[in-house]
Amino acid sequence: MVTPSYYPIKGGAETIIHDLSAKLNEIGISTHILTFNMDRKWNPRWQGKIERDDKITVYKIPALNWLPMEHSNRITLGINLIPGRFKKIVKNYDLMHFHGGDLTFPLFSCMIRKPKLFHFHGLSWEFCRRNPMSKLILKNIAHLYICLTNHMKKGIIKLGMPEEKIRILPNGVDAEFFYPAGKKEENLVLFVGRICPEKGVHILLESLAYVKTPIKLIIIGPPEWNLTYFNFLMKLIKRENNRGKHKVLYLGAKDKEEIVEWYRKASIFVLPSYREGFGVVILEALACETPVIATNVDGIPEILHDNTCGILVPPGTPQGLARAIQFLLDNKDIRVKLGRQGRTIIQKRFSLNIVVSRVCKIYSEVLSKFDDKP
Repeated sequence: MVTPSYYPIKGGAETIIHDLSAKLNEIGISTHILTFNMDRKWNPRWQGKIERDDKITVYKIPALNWLPMEHSNRITLGINLIPGRFKKIVKNYDLMHFHGGDLTFPLFSCMIRKPKLFHFHGLSWEFCRRNPMSKLILKNIAHLYICLTNHMKKGIIKLGMPEEKIRILPNGVDAEFFYPAGKKEENLVLFVGRICPEKGVHILLESLAYVKTPIKLIIIGPPEWNLTYFNFLMKLIKRENNRGKHKVLYLGAKDKEEIVEWYRKASIFVLPSYREGFGVVILEALACETPVIATNVDGIPEILHDNTCGILVPPGTPQGLARAIQFLLDNKDIRVKLGRQGRTIIQKRFSLNIVVSRVCKIYSEVLSKFDDKP
């Protein structure tokens, strides 16, 4: 597994990479992780090390910023760092599975003759469309490409990627770890995710002005580098608590053992993102029988299809979000029904075991395609 970022940087992609690696090792497919040695995104160190994470070997290689400025794909073309030596590490592996939208590792691996997969977790279609060089690199860095959703697949095809090279593989969740337990706490609303503008946490806080029933809102997630936005949210939280109607608690980043307890207690989970490749946190909430309110952007409707396990709302609409929250607060029977249906959908379509089984089939396919080449 080759990824630009990994723990201590936390996000949906990092979680998926960890879970896939752990499960593949468990079933006898030796899987290690190669990443940059960073303590926060695009802040690399020119020093490598090897770590163990939940019995997974993690190679953290050194890297340099090639531009001493804020990272912008318009300038970097998606190649954000200059990596240290890593080719000696990957020569002993049968397959390279790239993750994420960054093109650094794939580009610097172009001379390594190995079967390669590129796993999209999110991509700026407009950026690639306007930058022919990045699009050219993207189209020539892998033998097969993995998309999370049909929506993502359509976007990649528009960039000129051959449809026959694209496979759809949704994210999965460990349903044996994320499962319902205990009683739900009435009027407890939960958000889990990175604290950044794209996640729309400010919209959730603004929606509270229109929610009639007093609630307790728990916000869990690490702040990004955008401290201006983080400080803005802290002011919104303080203002809401001063009003005295709703209680808002920001708990910072938590490990999954603590997060799962909040999923189990919450009456409603809310994800008001402006964009979202897939949303692992939605799967985690549903696995714990917690109904979801989320925005109808990108791949989210493919999870909450036909409102069978949650409610879709337009992004950036505090009043619309408030109406959905109030509706579920007022209708416990519907909350329970949506939660149970959500758990069923996870077990049938999005469990980690099912996803890993499909990963193995894709591995077999790309290995056979590579072996067929002269």
